[in-house]
Amino acid sequence: MRTLNKHLIILLFSLSILSCEREFVYLSGSDGLKFSVDTLMFDTIFTSLGSVTKNFRVYNPYDEDLIIPTIQLSGSEKGNFRINVNGQPEPLVENVKINAKDSLLIFVDVTIKPDDENSPFVVDDSIMFYVGEKTQKVNLVAYGQNVVLLKNDTIKTTTFTADKPYLIYDVLVVDTLETLTIEPGARLHFHNDAYLFVVGSMQVNGTPEEPVSFLSDRLDDWYKDKPGQWGYIHFMPGSFDNVINHAIIQNGTMGVFADSVGLDNDAPLKISNTVINHISQFGILTQNSKVDVSNTVIGNCGHHSVALTLGGTYNFYHCTIANYFPAWSIRNTPALFLNNYFIDESDDEVVNPLIEANFYNSIVHGRQFTEIGFDFHKDVEKGTEDESKFNYKFVNCVLKSGNLDVSDKTRYISVWANEDPNFIDIKNYNYQLDTLSFCKDIGDEELAKKFPYDILNNNRLNDTAPDLGAYERIEKE
Repeated sequence: MRTLNKHLIILLFSLSILSCEREFVYLSGSDGLKFSVDTLMFDTIFTSLGSVTKNFRVYNPYDEDLIIPTIQLSGSEKGNFRINVNGQPEPLVENVKINAKDSLLIFVDVTIKPDDENSPFVVDDSIMFYVGEKTQKVNLVAYGQNVVLLKNDTIKTTTFTADKPYLIYDVLVVDTLETLTIEPGARLHFHNDAYLFVVGSMQVNGTPEEPVSFLSDRLDDWYKDKPGQWGYIHFMPGSFDNVINHAIIQNGTMGVFADSVGLDNDAPLKISNTVINHISQFGILTQNSKVDVSNTVIGNCGHHSVALTLGGTYNFYHCTIANYFPAWSIRNTPALFLNNYFIDESDDEVVNPLIEANFYNSIVHGRQFTEIGFDFHKDVEKGTEDESKFNYKFVNCVLKSGNLDVSDKTRYISVWANEDPNFIDIKNYNYQLDTLSFCKDIGDEELAKKFPYDILNNNRLNDTAPDLGAYERIEKE
């Protein structure tokens, strides 16, 4: 009898638990689900390269729990979009439960198949929700872009055009004695840890209307101003006749690295009308090279915007060196850095003279108290720097010099210390001059005649007087 009572108690307890389970119901045809979006949009996606994963929510706005009989990706046979519902990565999922006043998170990503189109093209689909007699949907839209894929390639003399973007994985090498010519509007996108090594020659021929772009392969808006997404452009020892004109270089660990370039009687590396920004380390890094830079903006960098090391010969005309790397980061290095020695494997200091580093009609500014730094070799016996081995001067420049002594008139000629350039919008990386900028109309006209047009193709000589930096402020009449 005791055994019977025991089994009866267990049975009654089990029935009570079952009666407490949540009871789900099907919605009638007049009811409907609510969605966080009606269309889920993806930014431009390179073909064969998967997108980021996006998501949206499906809401049950009612006081009753419900079951969605069917959630289906309508164009699953196309194979572009993929969905994940409740951990099920399937194009069709059935009997999905949502508690009262609760929601369901659906994840979506897309990989677009290549075709013959040069221009971006639309790929679309929809996720269907079948609830009773009612059918609802969320649209999916992405823009595909075919690419020329280059992976661990060494190229001979060739030309890159603006027809399709170039997607670079790992390393792209311009071979010895070969020339890469890049036409206006061409776009080079680099995957994580991808590099461009120039052993031969590179001619970048952008225009004000169609600059050449060197960017990350992450095209979503969030990534546009994020540094450190790829490597850098490396001009190797022995490379020759290198020109970068009207280019945008951003998102790398470095922008341009010139290593023993332009020596002896070789032409210098020439960088003009270019914007280098959103870099995790150095915008321009040189080692014992000959480089001419004009009408160029070297902006936010995690270390130095410009680092001229191990000596060399450098001329900067109408440049804006403006390092306002995000305030949440830690940058204790000046925007501009000059150096003329290195320490070898035996811990000996090896001096290489800074033949000249000249800055004309330029701006050096940023968040740091002092945005100019020097590290020159000292004579061990005398305890002084050997001035014959470092030669630099600033002519008609605004400098964020802090407490740096700028009284030497052989090095600092018509220099304004610690004046605010009043850039239009630092937060949005716009380093054009405001109408009240101190840097307006104080440039040297004779220097400006060498570069009469600014980075935007405005004529400096048609203004009241030339402005400092890469941009000429033209006031509307």
